[in-house]
Amino acid sequence: MVILGVLILLVFAGIVIATVARGDDPTLIDLDWFVLRSTVAGVFLAGALTLLLALVGVLVLLAGLRRSRRRRADIKDLRDRAAANAAAAEQVRALEAERSGASSGEHASSRRRAPDGRREPGGADESFDSAPRDR
Repeated sequence: MVILGVLILLVFAGIVIATVARGDDPTLIDLDWFVLRSTVAGVFLAGALTLLLALVGVLVLLAGLRRSRRRRADIKDLRDRAAANAAAAEQVRALEAERSGASSGEHASSRRRAPDGRREPGGADESFDSAPRDR
């Protein structure tokens, strides 16, 4: 591929040199509302400049599209990370709440609730928890 690219550039350079060196014949471009008097080399160079500007425009457009795509991917990645961090933080809070409840003397089973809001008994040692206590 590199060799092919170098060959194409050499052929292009030869054409440019030949056109500029031998393109001194006068040329007239008449479009009724616009008349251009130049040489063959001038018309060729004007076309080459136009092609160069078009190529620069396409390259700038592609660079902008690439940057936009990369920015959208970065934003998506940051949103995914934030969601994962939020989920991890929620898990940490749940574990800390469970640990603090277990360390304060409560049994983890005493925090379980039935669908109607009442506590579910966790075992035989909790069967008397509903009895009134004297304090």
